[in-house]
Amino acid sequence: MRTAFLLLLIAVAFPSFAQQDGANARRTIASIEAALRERPGDATLYFFLARFQAELGDARASVAALEKAAELGDGFLPTRALGFDKVWDDARFQEVRARMEAKLPRLDYAPTAFELEDRELVPEGIAYDAPSRSFFVGSINKGKILRVAADGAVTEFASRVDPVLGVAVDSPRRRLYAVSTSALTAEGRKQRRNAILVYDVDSRNLLRRVEVPGAIGLNDVAVARGGRVFTTDSGSGAVYEIPAEGPARELVPASQVRGSNGLAASADAKRLYIAHSTGIAVIGLEGKGELKRVANKTRESVAAIDGLYEWQGQLIGVQNVTNPGRVILITLANDGASITRVQTLLSHHHNGLDEPTTGAVTERGFHLLAATGVGHMNDGGTLDHPETLPKPTVVRILLPR
Repeated sequence: MRTAFLLLLIAVAFPSFAQQDGANARRTIASIEAALRERPGDATLYFFLARFQAELGDARASVAALEKAAELGDGFLPTRALGFDKVWDDARFQEVRARMEAKLPRLDYAPTAFELEDRELVPEGIAYDAPSRSFFVGSINKGKILRVAADGAVTEFASRVDPVLGVAVDSPRRRLYAVSTSALTAEGRKQRRNAILVYDVDSRNLLRRVEVPGAIGLNDVAVARGGRVFTTDSGSGAVYEIPAEGPARELVPASQVRGSNGLAASADAKRLYIAHSTGIAVIGLEGKGELKRVANKTRESVAAIDGLYEWQGQLIGVQNVTNPGRVILITLANDGASITRVQTLLSHHHNGLDEPTTGAVTERGFHLLAATGVGHMNDGGTLDHPETLPKPTVVRILLPR
């Protein structure tokens, strides 16, 4: 069973999905069809349309939408657990799905970097500190952050906080930033708490707790060169800057993008890229920046990216909603306004992938949080089928030279 957390990207883009009844599903379909009138060539919209038609059990309509998604784009692969259960046994659906899968490249080499013994950790965010060669892994289920040292030793870095999602390290300033939110459970949403926790990397001291009272559900956090810090609110789509002093500042107002999630600053810290439900947006960080959709000039999907990272002028994205999970390398045009190439670095064929979420760029490659068990978390804050949880696993993906 997948949780509302994993489906957050879809739910905030098409809010009625969260209710999962027929009337709301039909309203969601109507909203997608309205969007398609404006963007008739958007393969991602057709994929989501197929998903909601499947939710209604309408195999014929779902297959027709899936055919359009396959005609217009690549990189999609429906999964049973993410909304296609009611049409899964339909022969036509399986035929289209098989064709989509056949087009996906098989890139399954990525050795295990380390595993964590606590299967009930349920990690979602990971960050890396180059000076100490340490990784930091946040826990949704246990509300803490672990440190994995260069020699593999695991220690507790922080504890007794709300579920931890995104984490990021500002190594030059020796700061660790962590998203802490109560929004993942029904009880937590009754009295929402959304904050960025700021720790000293070396002493482990909590230096600041920056509340973001207007947020619905904070998700990820990123540090730009020079130390500027940004966080996304997937619940509203808003993006905030976390200044060195003072309260959070709204950079992108709510509803300008849907399902904002991973984010990455350009190498020169002049632009901020924001992954969202149907693609990637960019905003300038100098003066009054204008939010724009990054044009995708390829057939490959860059939708519903969870973790997003800058690497040598390119972007690395982790997807887990529009396919079972893959890592892609996104090449940008010189002006950073469009995508010219998308390469698969790791495909769903890797047998260690089990709900991959985020990663960290290191001097030894891209370290992916590959097995997380996030789908076992339910809205009540407990674990479904804990006996089947995987060991939290990080794999190392080689980056092109």
